[in-house]
Amino acid sequence: MAYDDDPLINPDDFLGESTTDAGGRFAIAFDRSLFQRFWEFFEGEPDIYLILQGRTGNEILQTKIHRTGHEIEYHIRLAQHTPDPNAKDIYAANANRLVNMLGEVGSLIGIEGALNLDVLANPGLPTDVRAQLEGFGRGADDRLSNFNQFSAVLNGVVNQVLEERGLRRIGYDGPQVPRLPRRERYDQVITWPRKEAFRWG
Repeated sequence: MAYDDDPLINPDDFLGESTTDAGGRFAIAFDRSLFQRFWEFFEGEPDIYLILQGRTGNEILQTKIHRTGHEIEYHIRLAQHTPDPNAKDIYAANANRLVNMLGEVGSLIGIEGALNLDVLANPGLPTDVRAQLEGFGRGADDRLSNFNQFSAVLNGVVNQVLEERGLRRIGYDGPQVPRLPRRERYDQVITWPRKEAFRWG
């Protein structure tokens, strides 16, 4: 069922309903008369949300409100997994993991410097290539030093500021999925303002 969300005391406008076919496809078409009555002239475009019901009429999902002037294409995947209340918190210590991953960049800087020295040891190296590598090598120590300083500052931010706010432990990075996705059921809804090719990965 499709509805137009109305503010204040106006009841939401019912725009239409449809039943999915064997492939899960559906379409709901409506015109402005269903949501833009004379007292709603200044409403503009509809603020649409869907309510999905099962065969017995139980509500399965309600989508977020999405404003559109033409068409919305929905891609909805209902969760198949069984929630595990004891599942691991996949977002725990995210900030620390990011800092550790950044540390690998420092290792790569050191490896790069060692490789350049090995290449420079080749007596048959073309003059222009040798000049470029020597110039690059002269700045290697400065680059590594700057990176180490940046890494130390970032570590301090994670260990102090984020710790105070409880984010070092949580590490949650966005509202696109639940805080504990493996411990609770959730459904994915992607909306497109117009028809475009889309495939679940």
